[in-house]
Amino acid sequence: MAVDALVREQVFALRRRGHSFGQIALEVGLSRNTVKSLCRRQSIDTENPSAVDGGVVCEQCGQEIEACMPVARRRFCSATCRLAWWHAHPEHLNRQAIYSFTCAHCGQGFSAYGNKGRKYCCHSCYVRARFGTKGGRR
Repeated sequence: MAVDALVREQVFALRRRGHSFGQIALEVGLSRNTVKSLCRRQSIDTENPSAVDGGVVCEQCGQEIEACMPVARRRFCSATCRLAWWHAHPEHLNRQAIYSFTCAHCGQGFSAYGNKGRKYCCHSCYVRARFGTKGGRR
């Protein structure tokens, strides 16, 4: 099956932006294996879609990243691009440390991220339970 140049460039652009083979296949109307073989023939790394022709490009802006030392692969050219990408892709966050609790003061259920020893749902409940006040300033 012959793939025209426009579709081929669209596949490469989507892959460089970090899309999976399946996502690209659905978007351009090709099979997953066709997309994968096109990327392999173009030397777009299947494990690292932003590595193109030996260079690495930023997943957010597409700018080439200079390799300075043999350290872990860099995905973004700057902290600004990294934050922008994570804000645009919240589905990729791996939030495993979400805990459910019952407030020791008001008895209301709440959840918190990253603190499994939490007892109160808010600061005012803590102040009321600890000091017996309304929690406001005097």
